[in-house]
Amino acid sequence: MKSYTLLFIVIAAVAVAQTSAKFQLRTHDDAEKAFEECREEFNVPDDIYEKYLNYEFPAHRRTNCYVKCFVEKLGLFTENKGFNEKAIISQFTAKNTKDLESVRHGLEKCIDHNEAESDVCVWANRVFSCWLPINRHVVRKTFA
Repeated sequence: MKSYTLLFIVIAAVAVAQTSAKFQLRTHDDAEKAFEECREEFNVPDDIYEKYLNYEFPAHRRTNCYVKCFVEKLGLFTENKGFNEKAIISQFTAKNTKDLESVRHGLEKCIDHNEAESDVCVWANRVFSCWLPINRHVVRKTFA
């Protein structure tokens, strides 16, 4: 059993390394810049913005498109392709492969390809808001 676990970790590390070649990992500064640019674009009120800074995205008329903007600026989402699962895995496991299981579990549970044909902002927020509670600790640690 241990050899399978080790093999899985090695394969995951190789996959992360390959993805990292295409996807550029984002830093704390990148996240801060995305937060601020999206705030300006969607004119987010101060009290709601403070929650966003803590990776809490409450129901608000600005939240759906703010989240879409944020994940786009981080290179995790595009309108045409949706969420880039490889980029998400790379971004949130590059520093710590111990988080791989949590990140993958969240993706398996939450990723959809907008079969409901929702507005793109609704789609981005629906998936991210499903994935985030499972991985909020990973996101905070990554962008700390």
